Amino acid sequence: MRIASLMIEAVPLSSQVHRRLLEEILSGRRPSGSVLRETELASELNVSRTPIREALRRLRADGLVELQANRSAIVRSLTAEQIVHVYQVREALEGMAAELACPRLRAADFARLDKLAEAAGRARSPLDVAPFHRFDAELHRLIAERSGNPVLAREITRFHDLVQLVRDRVGNLDDCLLAAYDEHLAIIEALRSGNALAARQAMIEHIRHSCETGRMCVQQPEAVSHD
Repeated sequence: MRIASLMIEAVPLSSQVHRRLLEEILSGRRPSGSVLRETELASELNVSRTPIREALRRLRADGLVELQANRSAIVRSLTAEQIVHVYQVREALEGMAAELACPRLRAADFARLDKLAEAAGRARSPLDVAPFHRFDAELHRLIAERSGNPVLAREITRFHDLVQLVRDRVGNLDDCLLAAYDEHLAIIEALRSGNALAARQAMIEHIRHSCETGRMCVQQPEAVSHD
């Protein structure tokens, strides 16, 4: 009996570097204003400068860094106006995604979201923000995927990643974070009811409130942070 050969797709080194830097930027380990130098990154990651350069170019295309003339890049600090522009795009994209995803979501999807919501609901320690962020990321990712439109899903992911640059300016488990949690629950219930228009409106309202929070984080950080 012939055994089918196992096909393993190699991941380009530049893609591995891009993923590593992307995760570090979005997690806050490389916050806004951090300088990413090709030579230092090459030494740190034990790779040549070519995949570093390609990864930085991809991060620029993602809107996460600004390239400099001295073979380095700086993690972006979004302005209030840029935040509003990004959220306006998110409102259009994610409102549509919620409407399209409504009839496509499965029982297993809701079970997964309910589990994440329960974990976030139990988080009340000022340092325990991870369950909230995980719930947020999974909800938006799942709705994007279930929209059935891969182009829409890709753009939603890109813009969602971009706004993470201001996420850490929001105070731990403050009113803004808890309000977003309640809005996520409202989105899920609208989706569960099968009302596509209600799901779209719930998502739009959530994005608009998040836009205001993000704008305040940039303009008046002390207004939304307990630090």
